[in-house]
Amino acid sequence: MYMPSKEYRQRLIEELVEREFISTQAEIAEHLARRGINVTQATISRDVNELRLVRLPAGNGQHRYRSTPLAAQEDVVGELSQRFKLFVRDLDRGENLLVINTDEGHAAGIAYVIDKLDRDEIVGTLAGQNTILVVCRAGDQAEALLEEFESLLE
Repeated sequence: MYMPSKEYRQRLIEELVEREFISTQAEIAEHLARRGINVTQATISRDVNELRLVRLPAGNGQHRYRSTPLAAQEDVVGELSQRFKLFVRDLDRGENLLVINTDEGHAAGIAYVIDKLDRDEIVGTLAGQNTILVVCRAGDQAEALLEEFESLLE
């Protein structure tokens, strides 16, 4: 039996709930099983909690899993903090650029949350599979942001 990494499994679950109409954890398990990934209900439950998925009304008495909508700014900072603790492996800076290394497959999700910070000193982000480039307006702003991001890992 193929046992992919937790990060890979969670990335698949995130993609599933965005693409498919999934209303139960059993359905998540079925979709994973079709891909050869067999996990217990307890594992699915932990993944749903760690990914902060929520069941939202979908009309006609049905519900479906979705990623938690990021509304208030403190929710964004909390989300970023959680994702940093779970998935960020290294931070570095060169002048006005930050480079964030993540577990495989988590860069885009973290870059999305960084974009949601809506901060003036951040010009933008660019994400690959496991690397995020954060472009700041100035070197001193990048240095301050690096310190802020490092504090999220503590």
